[in-house]
Amino acid sequence: MDISIAADSDREQWNQFVDREGGSFFQYYDWKFVYEFKNHNRFLPLMIRDSQSHITGIFPLADQKASRIYPWLSSLPEGGTGGYLLSNSLSDEEKNLHLNLFFEFINNNYSSTHSLITMKEHLSYENDLIESSPLLRKNGFQWQDTSSENLPCIHIVKMDARFPFEEKNYHFPFKRRMRKKIRLVEKTGFHVITDHEFEYLDDFVEMQLQMVKKFNAVADKDELVKISQVFHNKIKLFIGLLDSQPVSAQFCFCTPTTFYLSKAPYLPIAYKYLTNTLPICAAIQYAYEHGYRYVELGQTFTPDLAYHKEQFGATKIPLRIYTKKLSLFKFFTNKLYGFIMD
Repeated sequence: MDISIAADSDREQWNQFVDREGGSFFQYYDWKFVYEFKNHNRFLPLMIRDSQSHITGIFPLADQKASRIYPWLSSLPEGGTGGYLLSNSLSDEEKNLHLNLFFEFINNNYSSTHSLITMKEHLSYENDLIESSPLLRKNGFQWQDTSSENLPCIHIVKMDARFPFEEKNYHFPFKRRMRKKIRLVEKTGFHVITDHEFEYLDDFVEMQLQMVKKFNAVADKDELVKISQVFHNKIKLFIGLLDSQPVSAQFCFCTPTTFYLSKAPYLPIAYKYLTNTLPICAAIQYAYEHGYRYVELGQTFTPDLAYHKEQFGATKIPLRIYTKKLSLFKFFTNKLYGFIMD
């Protein structure tokens, strides 16, 4: 086995490995171009090859600094799933060897320069148990126990026996209260289109900028455009129209098996039309009709948002988040600096 940092020439084989092994959209190599554009963060795509030069494991990391003195490693900053991904063909013993090789490489190369490493472990949609990894704990990782409220989490809609949809029927998989509200909105003339040519991309970006501003947050227009450019063939956009004017949207990513619902902004007028509910419904219907197995509704941090997503028939899967201090001095220096500056 040989461990190295992947180069752009490895991009195609890396992405094929992610698709073949059921990886997350956020593990694609192409995020390198977003991270480095976004905050000038280095992308550190660790990979292991076998004797025949086939990739058998990946561990994508982002080297972050932001407003701290010492940098830290994160896998991965975007999305609710990430971390390492190992070939399903490996035995348990081989998987342990791969992980130990990754951790040894990280310790040898970054423990003297970085404060810590954070990781969201890659999740199985078929296993919603909350349990920590003994191997990660053995290697010094601390598990963030989320068993009290099961938050933060992701929500998954499985394309199972509750389907199929009937023609123009968004209602079937959803709870009764939601179905009633949707029927009332449909009678107003409000409707959703799939924007195949991204004609409404600028409208979506503007809605997203207004949406985050309302919550006293900041969105980067250039970053949104960059993501759209990098992942152009892996993006779907659904637009809610009222009198031919865009008032809500649902921006989605996709892998061969999973449809990821990402940003879903809406204008104030959309309050009368269930905000972003119908674009979300349209995205779920699209996923079913095009053979996807799962729809991921993104990260959830509050009980209110969890309740909202569960109205779509979604199942909660708690995130498995780990941290490891690479340098106690650098870790506590960053904490002190953050306390002073914040």
